[in-house]
Amino acid sequence: MASNAPTAHAQQSGPIRLAPLPPPESAPGGTGAQPAVTPADPALSPGGVLIRGLDALAEDAVGVLGASNGGLGADMWAGTDHTTAVRLLTTLPSRYLAGEARELTRRLLLSSATPPDGGGSVADSGKPGLLAARVAGLVSIGAPADAIELARAAHSRRVPDHLARSIVSANFLRSDLETGCDVLDQYKGGYAEPFWQKALILCQIVGGKGAEASLGLDLLREERGDTDGVFQNIAYATAVGAQLAPEQLETPGATDVLTFAMLTVAEAELPDWMLASNDPALVRAMLVSPQVDPARKLALAHRALRRGVVDADDVVAVYDGLGASDEAIAAALLDPDSVDRDIWLAYLYLAARNQTVAIARSEALWEAWTLAQAAEVDDIVMTTTAALLADVPATSGFGWLAAAATRAALLAGEDDLAIEWYQLVVRQARSVADMARATALMWPEMRIIGRNLPAAPEPENIAAPAQFGVPDPAALATITAVTGTQIPAPGRLDPQLTRRSRAPVSPLPPVPWSPTRLSRWIDLAGNNEGTADIGLALYMLQILGDPVSEENWRSAPVTVDDTTQIGGPVPSPAALAGLARAAIAKRRAEVTLYAMIVLGQAGETPHAGVVANVVRGLQRVGLDTDAQAIARAALVARVR
Repeated sequence: MASNAPTAHAQQSGPIRLAPLPPPESAPGGTGAQPAVTPADPALSPGGVLIRGLDALAEDAVGVLGASNGGLGADMWAGTDHTTAVRLLTTLPSRYLAGEARELTRRLLLSSATPPDGGGSVADSGKPGLLAARVAGLVSIGAPADAIELARAAHSRRVPDHLARSIVSANFLRSDLETGCDVLDQYKGGYAEPFWQKALILCQIVGGKGAEASLGLDLLREERGDTDGVFQNIAYATAVGAQLAPEQLETPGATDVLTFAMLTVAEAELPDWMLASNDPALVRAMLVSPQVDPARKLALAHRALRRGVVDADDVVAVYDGLGASDEAIAAALLDPDSVDRDIWLAYLYLAARNQTVAIARSEALWEAWTLAQAAEVDDIVMTTTAALLADVPATSGFGWLAAAATRAALLAGEDDLAIEWYQLVVRQARSVADMARATALMWPEMRIIGRNLPAAPEPENIAAPAQFGVPDPAALATITAVTGTQIPAPGRLDPQLTRRSRAPVSPLPPVPWSPTRLSRWIDLAGNNEGTADIGLALYMLQILGDPVSEENWRSAPVTVDDTTQIGGPVPSPAALAGLARAAIAKRRAEVTLYAMIVLGQAGETPHAGVVANVVRGLQRVGLDTDAQAIARAALVARVR
């Protein structure tokens, strides 16, 4: 069977199903059954993941990301037991410090891998399983399409009961009510829980069964009282085809998926109390909902961007939905007071993007950044417009833009762009005083992203076993006399035996370590607002392996006053200890889970010590790129 793996891999496309491929007659659209896999004849997935049978173990192994496209590796669960894996997966937060942490979480949840030890079969009784926890986690972080794709990769014909709630929620978040209700119709687990009772009522309304929905609402109110009165009131009105009056939505209700979906069914403008939610799943759903007018949607997008709930692409998608004409954009830029501020911010982006010639785009970006800085919203505008720098060459002709472009790319997490523009800043620093100052002011952040990542260790080419020591000359003479073989005397060993492969010379990193530039930055940081905290910067550099000196550390204050914010809440000691234990044992998935839990518990401005523990743990299991990104995000967040 293993010899057929390459052929199977060549035929496979789409999600990594991690189960034996069906024979030709049971290709999509066919009726043939998949062959059973016995313990004596295990199937290997294309990524090398062992499948122990078409049961929960195979289900838990399914993923849509392999090691070559962002997955964390087939062995990521090595050393972690099933109970711990499920417990940590179900503890994952939905909000993080920055998009880098969310993306790492997403990659882990979508990774194909050999399941952890100790997992048993998962029936439709709802017993906790790895796949169910991963799908629920994707819904929680606002990735409903990924959740649906992962579930479909494991169960292409029917959504099993232990995944049904997450998939119903995912479809409701996408405003795909019909598909969500189709999943509900196939659910066999009963309607004892409030979620299923309310979802059934919603689907009855969607299906035009208003009388049945009203009866269900009566029973729900009898059983639960008026504990969810807003949902019930919306549902009652919608069931009989009545329009919702604005005053009916003045009282705040639950900000959850079902209330959002019921408002979608009612085609009601989403109320302010719903838009005030910081739940990533709801925020992302509301940004694409037709039940939010453009001005309120823009305000939501900008607020969520600053809080790390969404990224620049989500905000740009809202801008694209405005359908603004060139004339409207030009008029608003000439008279900013004529439009709402959030619309003005969108127009700054659109005006720059509409310029397709490099020089015109660079000038539009400069104007947008300058105007935004005066309005104290440059973090929003720089983050959304940074990707537009890809069409402006980082050459001497655009040197006047280099420092601002570097800062914009840093804020947006566009590391490659930031390095490219920073190198232009450095080249100009020798002759332009402002560029020399900019070089120093941004150096710590740039050093964090501009270092060479450690290479995988290569086996050392050993010449001879060290324990043998130096051969005795008399013994060498005896061997020669007996065997007739000339043995070289000590100090004259065969060059082929003594030659060691020379260690490769590491290429110079994009931003080399420079004690001089660090000292210069420390001098400037004490006198300039908008620079990173000295202690935090030194800590991140040291954790990533730079030789920060005692002299550097003497420049960092060791006391804080009452007005100094040194970090958010302290994470759970159990989570911190778990991160340390998993890092020592090099359990990759477990380290990642603990790291994300710790970051989520640490709030929007995690303490430097918390970030350092996360960075150190990720480095320990080979996730250096992610460690570097999170360190940079922590430093840039303070600058922002």
